[in-house]
Amino acid sequence: MPKYCCAKPATRSTRSPAPARSAWRGCASPSWPACGKSEPSGLLAKAKHRTGRQLIIAAAPPACWRSARNPRRQHRRMNSRNKKQLHDKVVPEQILMGKELPLDVYAKNGLLLLSKGHFVLSDRQREKLLEMGYAVDGNKLDAVSLPEADPMMVRESVLHEMAFLQQRTRTLLNYALQLEDFPRKVSLLVRDIVRLSEQHPDGVIASLLLVPFNEYGPAHALHTTALLALLSRRIPQLSSEQRHTVLAAALTMNMSICQLQNTLYHQQEALTPQQEEEIAGHPLMSSAILREAGVSNELWHWLVQTHHESWLGNGYPYGLARGEIESLAHILHMADITCAKLTPRSYRAGMVPAAALGHLFQRKDTEFDPAYTTLLIKELGIYPPGSFVRLANDEIGVVLARREKASEPQVAAIRRGDGPAYIDALIRDTSLPAHKVVSPCTAAMAGVRASHLARLWRTQLN
Repeated sequence: MPKYCCAKPATRSTRSPAPARSAWRGCASPSWPACGKSEPSGLLAKAKHRTGRQLIIAAAPPACWRSARNPRRQHRRMNSRNKKQLHDKVVPEQILMGKELPLDVYAKNGLLLLSKGHFVLSDRQREKLLEMGYAVDGNKLDAVSLPEADPMMVRESVLHEMAFLQQRTRTLLNYALQLEDFPRKVSLLVRDIVRLSEQHPDGVIASLLLVPFNEYGPAHALHTTALLALLSRRIPQLSSEQRHTVLAAALTMNMSICQLQNTLYHQQEALTPQQEEEIAGHPLMSSAILREAGVSNELWHWLVQTHHESWLGNGYPYGLARGEIESLAHILHMADITCAKLTPRSYRAGMVPAAALGHLFQRKDTEFDPAYTTLLIKELGIYPPGSFVRLANDEIGVVLARREKASEPQVAAIRRGDGPAYIDALIRDTSLPAHKVVSPCTAAMAGVRASHLARLWRTQLN
């Protein structure tokens, strides 16, 4: 397995650095090659592997990004001289189901319970925030770093837990070079994703389809990692160390274009030349950022660098042939594509899971390993948890769990096809003719917010 390192120092931009979340954009724009066969320039350098292969390797991230300071701590607590700035208790009008929080919510002792911009997903979560929450003037707050809030305080569903893991993923990807001991923090997050996927696999699959997000980049990273956590447990020849490494690679493979992914989530127009260059070079730049952040695991780097290589030979950045692609990089590539197909964009709905899986199945043998494709379909099922279906009695329901017979999942009916939503979901036995699943349907057809469904996947976290 080849080893890669940062080949040449980055040059500073003459422009002032932007805020930490996008500070690297203030640097001179790198000139990305379309593939590994062209001459690199800017932040890329050419190196020769001991076998003689000419490879493109990424340099260290720009100095202005490395020196950028985190402008805002995620976890905050007021010190004694700030406690008088607590306002009255938050009011019901400030905390609405399925809506973003318009303010940070603190406990009376100054502990941050839930930060501005995150979603309230259940009645229970809203009640807790109203019971315990105080508002504060954030402009006058003297913030210090603080450990995370008690995980049982406002999270009691797998969907809530995945929403919290999404927050942690965002912090890791946006502030990788400002965090101490970054590799360990990634390992801890991977451990928690694995734990949740093993204890509540159906709830984790449902969360991929139902949990709302503010930023696509961190959400996609978490989705891909969670899906791989489910798939990799079915590969007996995979060691625990290899499994952990491929999951860490999934979490960090796109970290150099996280902000670009957020932009493209809303963009309907064609890519600009600059965006194409950033995308073409992101496997190498992400690897360089990881090295700068202290990651020395060469398999981790290689998987990040090759997660866009394709069996068709038209992948990037190296254009590797089918036999040159590491099997772990191949399953990572498949999970990446699957999650992208299932996730909606701001301007279009995501693919119905059955259609997305069917599309991948048609490309087995030519583009995807048939063993991995079969594993993916078997793990998700024809009707994955979190997907919506129409029953023979014209009810619309949400799939709760897979069953031994793929066509007969456990379903909770949520409304009549032509009527309002039920107050409480009704469990249906889909093996009965009257409740047989007749077709998948979209979230728009279901007409029910994900926040009202979170309680269907309750959990008691360890």
